[in-house]
Parts: sequence; C-alpha cells; structure tokens
Amino acid sequence: MKTDNPEKGSLYQEKKPRPFRFSGSFVALLLIGLLLIHFLNLFLQWTVIRKELAHGPAFQTPEYTFIGFSLFNQKKIAAVQLLRNAAPSGRIFAFFDLLHPAIFMIWNNNQKEYFVDLGPVVMAVPPGSSRVSLFPGSVFLLQQGRKTVVKYFGDAIVGQAWHGFLAKKISGRGGNAAPLTGSFVVKAPETSRYLKIPYLIYFFLPLLLLGAALIHFGPVMLAGCVYYVEMFFLFDYQNLFVNVPFGWLFKLINFENSEASTRFFAAGLAIVFLAGTILGFWHWQKREVSAWQKRILLFFVLLPLVLYF
Repeated sequence: MKTDNPEKGSLYQEKKPRPFRFSGSFVALLLIGLLLIHFLNLFLQWTVIRKELAHGPAFQTPEYTFIGFSLFNQKKIAAVQLLRNAAPSGRIFAFFDLLHPAIFMIWNNNQKEYFVDLGPVVMAVPPGSSRVSLFPGSVFLLQQGRKTVVKYFGDAIVGQAWHGFLAKKISGRGGNAAPLTGSFVVKAPETSRYLKIPYLIYFFLPLLLLGAALIHFGPVMLAGCVYYVEMFFLFDYQNLFVNVPFGWLFKLINFENSEASTRFFAAGLAIVFLAGTILGFWHWQKREVSAWQKRILLFFVLLPLVLYF
C-alpha cells in the first residue's frame, strides 16, 4: 500500500560526534602557563650564569655587579652607564629581561682586547664600552657603538638557521657596517657545577611528567615523547641526551666517551623516543581519547618551543 506521507526521521537518531575544539578558557590558561614557563626558564638561565660567575670566573676579569630583572631595576641600569671609570681595569654589569637570559654592559679600560667570562662562553671584548646580549638558542650579540657582531656558540641542528635569521635581521638595521671580531671559547656544561642544571631539568623533569601521564592515562600518552624529538633538533643534543644526564654513569664505569660514540648514543636515544611517539599515536588512533589527553599532548608539543625561545 502506498502512502502520501513521506517517512519521517526518528527522534532518536544517533548524533554525530562534534569535532573537538579547545575552549577559549583553556587556550588562555595555556598561554599564561607557557609565558610563566618562559619567564622561569629565563630566570633559571640567569641564575645559572650568575652562580657560575660568582663561583669563580675562568679568567681574572673585572668586577661583576649583578642587577637582576630589568623591569624592576630601570633606575640602576640607567645609573651604571655613568660608572665607566669606576674601576681601573673596568667593570661588568649584568641583568636579564623577558627576551634575554643575560645582558652584560662591559667597560674594558685596557688598551687591548680583554677576555672576560660571561658564563657559558669566554669571549674577547674590545677596549672601551661594549654590550653583550645573550639570546635564547645559544646566540650572542656584541655591540660597541655602531659596530656589531652576531655569533652562535651552540651545536643544535636548527641553531644555525636561528643564528642566520638574527644576523640578517640585525644587519638589515645597518649594524654590521663595521663588524667586530667576537672571538670566544665555549665552556663544556658537563664539567661545570651550574651550567649543567638546565640540561638536567630539560631531560628529567618532562620524563617524570610523561611517566605520570602514562600511569594515569595509559600508552596513548607515549605520543608525548614528541617533546624529546623536538628537543633533539632544537638543543645541543649531545649534551642534552648524553653528556649531561648520563655523564656520571660513564665516569662510574670509567668509559671514555668520544664524539662519535656520543653522537651514536644521542641518535639512538632519539630513535627510541621517536618510536615511542609513533606507538603513542598508533594507540591514539585505536581508541577514543579524552579532552585532557589532547590538552596534555598539546602541552608537550609546545613546551620545547617555549624552552628554546
């Protein structure tokens, strides 16, 4: 029998799941949290550099004065520019801001270049007044008047690209018309009491957080190993993956680590983390994941960028 009434859909038809979107409140809290981590990371690097220099510089350098966070010490920073001849051999004033882990105002009262210890590097500064700004990503800028030079003292895969970007940006302002030499020597973090601290935190603290997420949420959180895959390219992977976190173990077993073996161990560990990431995303596709799992993964993805910059 035919009917003129078309079939009507059931009131209880299955609803399609809505695509997941991060709420505005979560995005705001995430940005605030990442900015806080950025500041804490800058403060950590500043503290490490200050402790390294207060413990004893590598050379007999002029007297250091550590001012602190620039926003809270604007008057002091303006006043120290009048103290160029306060000491016969010169003075070094240091502070940090939201973009630089350390900035050094150096007065070299000698008649020739003078090697000064600036924490992670020992560098030669010309006579007179100069300024050295340490950028995130192991780049420093040496300025004296209109003369500038940008140098890279790290060993990261993307570090040279970051250095090239900063150098091009600064040369575009006409600063490199008369460049300085900028000679420097890099310190080994694993041999320093303080310079190794950031590497230890970068390696072990996220590992503990990742372990807690695995225990609570299961193997899908192995996808968070993407943090270490990113860190392999952004930071000095030999120090971050081998020399600093496992240097004590090599000393314990009396193993002399060559550069080739260090690279081999670091690459092997990176492959392990990459395999963990792939396994985590494989579990991710097999089962439904909660909103908190997606939020935690996003945090692990963004964290290396915040620590780098």
